[in-house]
Amino acid sequence: MRQHIPRILLTLLGLVLMAWGVVTPMVGLFGETTDARVLSVRRQLGERNEALPNRYTHVISYRFTLPNQQSIEGFSYVLGTSFSVATNHALGLVKVRYLPLIPQINTLEKQAYPNLEHLIVIAVGYLLAFGLWRKKKPKKGRRRVGQAEKTKDKSDA
Repeated sequence: MRQHIPRILLTLLGLVLMAWGVVTPMVGLFGETTDARVLSVRRQLGERNEALPNRYTHVISYRFTLPNQQSIEGFSYVLGTSFSVATNHALGLVKVRYLPLIPQINTLEKQAYPNLEHLIVIAVGYLLAFGLWRKKKPKKGRRRVGQAEKTKDKSDA
């Protein structure tokens, strides 16, 4: 049983990645758009170790109100400079997309639409969930003449 625990955990991780890779573009395609008030912007860790200097990861926390007056909070990770994050909207507001049936599934509008990142996440999730654990088929190839004679000699001895 112990040898199966890493396999189970990696399979679960793969399924979660696949779900994220499918649901996030669905929010962009089928979700509603609204304005959200920015609650806080926090810079995470230090400068990113990349070729482009002066890039930091920021967490934007936001709150938006549904048409039925229910308040929903969310957050998102974005890249920015050491001082600020560009929101491309009015000061203190961001555009958010959410699923009308499950508004807790929401994201910033600029991150919601399908892109290459989502396909990569789905592919990695598939490899973790299913691709690594497939049984390999035995190769049905011809034996070389020299190998066939060696195996006969070993069985005769």
